[in-house]
Amino acid sequence: MRFTSEQIEKLKINPHVSIVCERTAVLMSSSFRILFEVWKKDRSVDAVRAELNRISLDKILGDEYLSALLWDFRKNNYATSINNVKDHAADVALAASGIFQPRGNSLSWDPEVKKELLEAYPRQSFEEGIIKLGLSPKIVGSQRMSALKQTIRQREQRAAKAEAEMQKDAVGTNKETEPNNADAYIYSLHPYVKEVTGSKRIIMTDMFFNEASVLRDLPTADILRIYEIDPVLLSAANISQIRNELVIWKKIGSFAIPGNDQSVRIQSNRMNALVKYTDELFEEIKKASVGISPGSKKLLCKQLSEYPTSLNYPYGYSMREILKKAGISKTTYYKALNCSGYGMAGELRKERDERDLAVVMKVVDYKGFEKGLRQIYMMMPDITGEQFAISKIRRLLRNAGIKTKVRGENPARQRAREFHERNTKTNLLKREFRLHRPNEVRLTDVTYLDYGHNDDGGKNRAYGSSCIDPVTGKLLAFNASENNDVELAMETLDRLSDHPTMIGALFHSDQGILYLIDEFQAKVAEMGMVQSMSKRGNCWDNAPQESFFGHFKDECHYEECETFEELQMMLDEYAYYYNHERHQWNRCRMTPIEYEAYMEAMTDEEFEAYMEAEQAKYANMKKNAEKKAIERAKTLGV
Repeated sequence: MRFTSEQIEKLKINPHVSIVCERTAVLMSSSFRILFEVWKKDRSVDAVRAELNRISLDKILGDEYLSALLWDFRKNNYATSINNVKDHAADVALAASGIFQPRGNSLSWDPEVKKELLEAYPRQSFEEGIIKLGLSPKIVGSQRMSALKQTIRQREQRAAKAEAEMQKDAVGTNKETEPNNADAYIYSLHPYVKEVTGSKRIIMTDMFFNEASVLRDLPTADILRIYEIDPVLLSAANISQIRNELVIWKKIGSFAIPGNDQSVRIQSNRMNALVKYTDELFEEIKKASVGISPGSKKLLCKQLSEYPTSLNYPYGYSMREILKKAGISKTTYYKALNCSGYGMAGELRKERDERDLAVVMKVVDYKGFEKGLRQIYMMMPDITGEQFAISKIRRLLRNAGIKTKVRGENPARQRAREFHERNTKTNLLKREFRLHRPNEVRLTDVTYLDYGHNDDGGKNRAYGSSCIDPVTGKLLAFNASENNDVELAMETLDRLSDHPTMIGALFHSDQGILYLIDEFQAKVAEMGMVQSMSKRGNCWDNAPQESFFGHFKDECHYEECETFEELQMMLDEYAYYYNHERHQWNRCRMTPIEYEAYMEAMTDEEFEAYMEAEQAKYANMKKNAEKKAIERAKTLGV
């Protein structure tokens, strides 16, 4: 699977993605951790898919990426958190690419891909090969790259050792049988050897270079073996000299091939090598032809039309065989050759768009008044006698960088909406306020507090931020500020440091701007909590917190305070009273501190019984809520 250019652009601008390449993408550490926490809650595939969809990745990354995520999550099935999140995110990206295969708790190269990379080396570096595959070497990592290079070094060491042993055996044999003759002299009568000039050196004929130059991309040792010359018997300098001549050789005339048995065998070897080499080149052409532009495909078909066929020489391929090996259909081939406009669709479209844009601009410039898209659309027939769809007018103007000023979208409002969509969190709590253990959920909100009198005869206004545990009803933080800003929310988080939570605890709030700021969200994640938010405008999703503010304003005469210091002191006094002295009817008539101790002392059996009772209450609450929603819907529009 490879991403389209449009998908790649969308992934590059997505704040939840850190690295993008053609085959896969690596998630940001924070986004990856949130996905893990969502999955860990109930091991739900749908929940992970929903979270991917929320961050606009599900439809782009697809099921392969989801499967890779679940494979990595299951490796950490009993873990409370993930260490080295960057490594896990990279592993998921590699597993989703199809180039790596999960093996138990580890990843390994696809055998065919690894074979191709090793065979292409050193003509193609590993980095170049990985980029051609649609991956980034940065994602693959230095350790896997080093492992590939180590494999090559081991092969070279084994080959050098085998060559040394062969030379040693050959030298030993010759010393016993031919003590006065050097190894290379056995090629004195070879039809392609011009002269033997030393014990390890020979000079090849022009006929050899004429024939072998077409195989110059093969290793020199393999070429010599085709011509029945053992490279082990030649010096490295001699082989290098033959290689250099092959590289620069330009074919000259033709030569008569000797009619002996050895020449016949060599020609047979040469033909087999040429067939194999040609098939390998066709295989490369076949791979390269996938996904290329029409213009490039037209050029490729023209080059194939010039390839010698069986009509030119008896043992050649027919054009049908050539097209099959190159992966080009007959229809595409003849259409590319015979159709003058083939591959020029982009240029023709560009010319047509330029003409159509000129028509649109006549309407845009008419009498100098500003016009919106709809006005351009309606006036076009009257002014130009032509009619385009609104979508086409929009595309032409957008591509030309022209924006209509009528009813245009407010950039500031658009940025605010994008910020809100990016930082809004899913409602993970779902009103299950008491279906948890103590310290597994935190609720927070801000309310206004009007107190005293100002110089204008009105009230002073302050803002109170609180945080409660909905399971025990305990008030964990209650602080005030004269400004409703991020410092107020950050101070609330600082006060929570005295009340540690379970790892992965939910931190629930409404969608207020304080809770959407990146600084605040980073602090929540740093404290080991996962953010959850109410639906917009739905106070019932944060009901216990809203209920606390209601009780506080009913019971505390904070409005009588004259200074801000007096107000904060009263909040502190009420917080102590609320936690230690004020009893709660639906918590066994205990204070929050007593109820917390009561729950922590529960046995597993007692806690199960408690959860069953709360589950029943929760189910009844949902039933009543659905009934009220249906009744309310009946009155809409009345």
